[in-house]
Amino acid sequence: MGIMENQELKKRLSNIKNLPSLPMVVNNVIKLTQNPDSTAFEIAEAISQDQSLATKVLRTANSAYYGFPRKITTINYAIVVLGLNNIKNIVLSASIMERFSKADASVLFDRRDFWKHSLLCGIISKKISEHIGIKNSEEMFMCGLLHDFGKLILDSFLHDEFVSALQMSKEKNITIMEAENSIFGFNHSGVGALLLKKWSLPPSLVKAVEFHHYPGESLTAFRIASIVHVADYLCRRIGIGSSGDNMLPMLDKEAFKLVGLSSEQIKGMSHQITEEFNIATGFLNVGEQDL
Repeated sequence: MGIMENQELKKRLSNIKNLPSLPMVVNNVIKLTQNPDSTAFEIAEAISQDQSLATKVLRTANSAYYGFPRKITTINYAIVVLGLNNIKNIVLSASIMERFSKADASVLFDRRDFWKHSLLCGIISKKISEHIGIKNSEEMFMCGLLHDFGKLILDSFLHDEFVSALQMSKEKNITIMEAENSIFGFNHSGVGALLLKKWSLPPSLVKAVEFHHYPGESLTAFRIASIVHVADYLCRRIGIGSSGDNMLPMLDKEAFKLVGLSSEQIKGMSHQITEEFNIATGFLNVGEQDL
């Protein structure tokens, strides 16, 4: 049975009041970016419907992460310079981070550290996808960034049980996922995938989130799930941020074989990745209130 076929999971999520939905403006922008007939002007108009979102897009587009030499002063120009995939990533990141970057609900689950881990996983996923020749590496950035999205849902809406899972993970020296399965009967992978599917986000993103712990269980998304799986493992090796536990998960040998990274390549990438992370403040700050 697939994670998202878990009836207990579906029942629990359907019973949550105020389960987040994508803001109408964000939903419209995502649909437009997925339509090959959409123009930059149409997408810019849609983003401009929300002034706060437009400000965040411009601020992120001008951040050191993208390193564009000239100041980007209009949304239309940002779309032309950065491309639709990057704009979609910024819009989706801004919406989700704004919703889930508030003060920590639990001392066991630091949101700032969580987003550092997630950002690093996005960066590594993009680097790996470039290494193996995937054209739309920006898509893999988003897969990595949102791989643990379900933890935010559990922490926000099933908080007491999630805290119990965190405590169990710490006391028994097991992964959070194992603790979640024990307490909930499902885990954050299924939670995140189910909500992203409900938001009508791309199937590749949904599958990457659903299968990133066990990529071999996916018949249709082994490659993307493998990339995120290996990226998550390397994140924990590098040790920037935290996804809630300090356990080094088991590395899927077939997934690691697929990405084709040697020890020397990993060492070389680690330095590049750390440097890239250090200038990626645009994404870390994208959900925070404008100064």
